[in-house]
Amino acid sequence: MRQWDDPPAYGFTQELSAGQWAWEFLRRNPIYREEWQAFNATWRVLEAAYGKVGQRDITAWKSDPRAWVPAAECEESDCRVDGEKVLIECALGARWGFYKFPPDPVDDDPVGGGRLNWRDFSFEPELLAVVSTQDDVAPGSVDLRFDLSLPLREQLISAKRQLQIEQRSRVRTGLIKAPSIAAHRERLCILLRLLDALEARAETARIQSVLYPESTEAYAGDKREAILLRDHRYRAILLLD
Repeated sequence: MRQWDDPPAYGFTQELSAGQWAWEFLRRNPIYREEWQAFNATWRVLEAAYGKVGQRDITAWKSDPRAWVPAAECEESDCRVDGEKVLIECALGARWGFYKFPPDPVDDDPVGGGRLNWRDFSFEPELLAVVSTQDDVAPGSVDLRFDLSLPLREQLISAKRQLQIEQRSRVRTGLIKAPSIAAHRERLCILLRLLDALEARAETARIQSVLYPESTEAYAGDKREAILLRDHRYRAILLLD
């Protein structure tokens, strides 16, 4: 864990890609850490019994029930299913959204090292049932009204054009940040430091004085966002690449 109150310790974030940022949040996830430790313990037992890569008795390895999990635990992945079961390394990676061997949380850069490839990720926009008034709309949100009694194709083309114009306008006026890593880098770094501060059990007053010297009002919202990125939405960062 880095020294959260030492800005130079986070200088490495200036060069991170979207995939590397996603890893920085995931590696701080306590559940991923626990699952990786359990996986690694099983993997070491299997290696002791059947050998490491290059010396492995593949047939014996794959005959050991410990090398598999039920396919039902990996329903939304493209892992190879063999007799209603999936190899543990593929299952763990798929569950957290990546290919290749599950990286150790202490690994500083499995993405850049080619040891982690993120699976394709798409974001499904929320369909609002009620059109909000302008005062209720957040700076990063917009509501559109469609006429479902008419063909949708031209309406969707028009909506895309309107959204692009509105997005550019809000970026220019500073209401939102551009959808790029460069625009979000400084904020993502603050959120990483906040997570490290929370893990270090730093006092709230100390966190606020270091990370929010000008205003402490953002602390609660940033805490929620940081935890959400760490636990669920880390792959959303990939959309900024």
